[in-house]
Amino acid sequence: PILLVLILGAMDLGRVFYVKTVLTNAAREGANTLSRYPSNNTAGYNRALAAIQAEGNSSGVTITAGEVTYTGCCEIGFPVGVTIEKDVDLVFDGFLDAVGIIDGPVTISSSVTMVVQP
Repeated sequence: PILLVLILGAMDLGRVFYVKTVLTNAAREGANTLSRYPSNNTAGYNRALAAIQAEGNSSGVTITAGEVTYTGCCEIGFPVGVTIEKDVDLVFDGFLDAVGIIDGPVTISSSVTMVVQP
């Protein structure tokens, strides 16, 4: 039983790191899109969201529009930021909740900032 707990705990930890890496890559794609094609309107944000979702989907992580926020768009020479927050359910979610270590799913966040290019 102890070995099983250690294996499942390692799987949870690995999954958290995997989702963090995917969110960072997706935020980088969104910030890159906004920095290269600056547009402070719905079409510009939809283009960035499409890049974010494509990056997430290619790694098996679904990212919705409600999980993405944008900051500082879209003047040339100024930073533009993309932040993605996603809740991840763990295998040990119920156990950790019962012990009082966590309360519900774990929220993973990643933020990337780039300068808008001319």
